[in-house]
Amino acid sequence: MEVIETSYKVYVKTNNDGIITAVNSSAFLSDTTGWTEIDEGTGDRYHHAQGHYLNEPLADEKGIFNYLLIDGKPVLRSDEHKQPELDRINAAAEIAQLKQKLADTDYIAAKLAEGVATPEEYAFRLAERQAWRARINELEQITLK
Repeated sequence: MEVIETSYKVYVKTNNDGIITAVNSSAFLSDTTGWTEIDEGTGDRYHHAQGHYLNEPLADEKGIFNYLLIDGKPVLRSDEHKQPELDRINAAAEIAQLKQKLADTDYIAAKLAEGVATPEEYAFRLAERQAWRARINELEQITLK
């Protein structure tokens, strides 16, 4: 008895920058709207494309996607290509830390407003808070790129 292998299509989803964010097979997609067909074949590489089609994982250890779709083919992104994305992620993390520091020291504003403390008593903390706000403003420029 001859075994006939089923042919499967490989599809990818990309974001607006052409970065591949998902890989799947026609075996598991009932609706391919929003997906781009990139290949077709038989065997596990095509049937289980999510884990077998690409040579490297879909995303790296930092969670940054590894591939671009160029001329219908997945192309491994260079570290230089990924760097702006990594910069945005790092900036967002630092912003969150700085905002937490501001929240943790918000009591100072209440004490000053209620007149139970003077700016001189908290001069060091007030200077820190000002520096944190300035740094947040710098970092927000990175996250907008």
